[in-house]
Amino acid sequence: MRRGACPSLAAPMQTGDGLLARLPPATMPPADWVALARAAQQAGNGLLDITARGSVQIRGLRAETLDLAESLVPSDWPRGALVMTSPLAGDAPDEVADPRPLARRIAAAAPLGLPPKATVLVDGGGALHLAGEAADLRLVAQPEGWLLGCGAAWLGLGDAEAALAAALLLLEAMAREDTRAPSAVARAAAARHLSPAPAPPAGTAPEALGLHALRDGLALGVGLPFGRLEAATLIAFAEASGARALRGAPGRVLLALGVPNPAGLRHKAATLGLITQPDDARGRVAACTGAPACASALLDTRALAAMLAPLVPPGALLHVSGCAKGCAHPRPARLTLVGTPQGLGLIRRGRAGDTVAQHLHTQEARASLAREFAADA
Repeated sequence: MRRGACPSLAAPMQTGDGLLARLPPATMPPADWVALARAAQQAGNGLLDITARGSVQIRGLRAETLDLAESLVPSDWPRGALVMTSPLAGDAPDEVADPRPLARRIAAAAPLGLPPKATVLVDGGGALHLAGEAADLRLVAQPEGWLLGCGAAWLGLGDAEAALAAALLLLEAMAREDTRAPSAVARAAAARHLSPAPAPPAGTAPEALGLHALRDGLALGVGLPFGRLEAATLIAFAEASGARALRGAPGRVLLALGVPNPAGLRHKAATLGLITQPDDARGRVAACTGAPACASALLDTRALAAMLAPLVPPGALLHVSGCAKGCAHPRPARLTLVGTPQGLGLIRRGRAGDTVAQHLHTQEARASLAREFAADA
């Protein structure tokens, strides 16, 4: 594997609980999610994650079970993670344009040899837009066409053909230059396909939890406590959903699309231990896999997160990270607890890799957090 590449079934990543494979966000029928859960049970350790971007991870695979996992995961589940669309793509009644046709064309024409983790977002807008998600290239639907962004810069506006040509120029430069930040020359060449346009207003990540209107019916989003999902729980939810499709969504949410009985499914999700209400304190904590499942982690993050969640007030965010990489939440949080060689580190209004303000004994964490959050009251 190239350094920094995303783990896949073809090239899994070694972790503390075995091999890990990641599948990109995909809108798939419930039967395919049941098959994915069966793969996790039979070829892994029965645990899955939904990541902050809505990807699905199968945990606890072994070298001798990879072929079994590949055979059990539905063959039509996408394997490539280059292009991502908004979670309700094609279904949102308020989206500006359906992003799927343009996304498919970009994925089909993208060059080989792109840097690991290169990402293109094709955002059709609507209630579950992707304005809060980071990407190397971003195409955002506007009434007049597609606005193309590269990194932090917006290059211009064009119709689908112009936007496609400009995006492919940038991807070819990324492959040629082996960088996720194409050169100024490449950006200028791409901009020539487009018309100048103002940058869109800054957006924040929408809340995928709860009910969402579709062109036909309703979708229900339920949260996964700290991103973890047992295969048996996924099977029970998928089989009870009555939905036409399920999809992972940003914020570690599982969306059920076309739900005939949202109230009944919400009740079922609650009995399964999933997050169904926006005031659930577990939703105010971001926690990575942690020790012992992650070989890099110096902390049992999920046990600590579950213990501390009731202390986190509405509007605040606690980040519990097993190490300084901060995989669960790369942005600043009101408080971050991080595993370090010196013990549990506390960081105020920063990231897991920032300077630790003080070190705590784990037994002190509850009292320390209560004092910290009380200062905001």
